[in-house]
Amino acid sequence: MSGGDEAIPAEYHARFDRTVQVDGIKIPKDRIQEVTRKYKDHRYGRKGVKPIVDCDDDHKIWLVADGKIGELTDLEGERVKVDVKLCAKHFSGYEIMKEVLLEGMTIPGSFETVGHIAHINLKEEHRKYRFFIGRVIIDKNPGVRTVVNKVESIGSQFREFKFELLAGTAEYDAVVKQHGCVFKFPYDKVYWNSRLQTEHARLVDECAKGDIVADVMAGVGPFVIPAAKKGLVCYGNDLNPESHKAMVENSKINHVTSKVTTSCLDGNAFIHHIRDTVLQTPGPTVHFIMNLPATAITFLPSFLSWPESTYSHRALVHVYCFSSSADFKAHSIEMVKEQLGEEMASKITEVSSHHVRNVAPKKEMLCVTFRLPKGAETDEHEAKKRKTDS
Repeated sequence: MSGGDEAIPAEYHARFDRTVQVDGIKIPKDRIQEVTRKYKDHRYGRKGVKPIVDCDDDHKIWLVADGKIGELTDLEGERVKVDVKLCAKHFSGYEIMKEVLLEGMTIPGSFETVGHIAHINLKEEHRKYRFFIGRVIIDKNPGVRTVVNKVESIGSQFREFKFELLAGTAEYDAVVKQHGCVFKFPYDKVYWNSRLQTEHARLVDECAKGDIVADVMAGVGPFVIPAAKKGLVCYGNDLNPESHKAMVENSKINHVTSKVTTSCLDGNAFIHHIRDTVLQTPGPTVHFIMNLPATAITFLPSFLSWPESTYSHRALVHVYCFSSSADFKAHSIEMVKEQLGEEMASKITEVSSHHVRNVAPKKEMLCVTFRLPKGAETDEHEAKKRKTDS
């Protein structure tokens, strides 16, 4: 069976009702367990089909995997053919799509799961088959009730996805559990990427006890909420009112409202706010997180020309970006230094680049980390303090 010019109906199940002949061997009942242990790699293994069927009072029929009967020359027993009835539930999603889609067409495989929502990025060649693909995803993935397909790149200042419903219900309020935290948010109105959960954990783990987190583009809180549960004081900011609203709610759900201060400001204004408040006195490291890889480096000039009284050396910046360079780590650092300018680039310390993930062919996501230098007046202030203390 192969795909034609028309899209396959979402209700495809009847196409897979069939009876197939499977090789079997008559085995005495008292030898079934022995045979299964010894030849387990040869047993029929289609999901939902019993591999051992009744025969007579003394025997059972042990079903053999397709193409394996010739390898069982040492196993005694009468060879038989058994009719096995199959339906769509016995086939994997991959098998169903491979049989239905046009020959040579890429078989959709990976998708992001966000609570009960499956988010897939289909190619143009799949367009006529998209509703069929969505139905298969729901059928083969318990817990998925909604399947959406991205139809545009993330383009708005609020970073929400533009997608179409392929299958299931148009329910976009998602609940996600990640690293001991619960996140609730309207998936159609905010940015969320489940593939970044390892990166969220990595950066939070890098924060020492007593450090402060200032997330410039905090979204619904995937950095600040787990950091706050770790006991850190956190400042979470996002320009999207829906993201800010969800971050406030997630702070309550996870019982960290006393540790999280939220705001809904432009990123530049937020950086200056932390500079003019938190960084006006000595204290621990402040981790500025800037997870907006498409444009985050353009906010770096906000770290320039700070008042010399600012304890700027407390600021450890983690800025995300994309690179298509062969030497993407070196390129990411070059892009950051270009935004900072030659003078500041020569003064920053603890510079490193961490590869986060491959986003697309020849497109890598990275996190560049660096520490700001001390202001001249803070050096003078600390020198006077040491003299007074002595």
